[in-house]
Amino acid sequence: MTKQMLRGIRVNSKEELSERIYRYFDEVNEESVVIHWKYNLDDIDVSEEVIVDTLPIKKSG
Repeated sequence: MTKQMLRGIRVNSKEELSERIYRYFDEVNEESVVIHWKYNLDDIDVSEEVIVDTLPIKKSG
């Protein structure tokens, strides 16, 4: 996302940055993409801890 959308932009506030990021998500999600995973469940080490950091969910309104 940084290379595609955020490189070289200037924003006046955190709110404007957040709006641009969510607009980018909306544009990217307009067309679906099919991903063909090459992993089997047997190849996944379930003992590893996975940490996921996410943006807050935008409330529709």
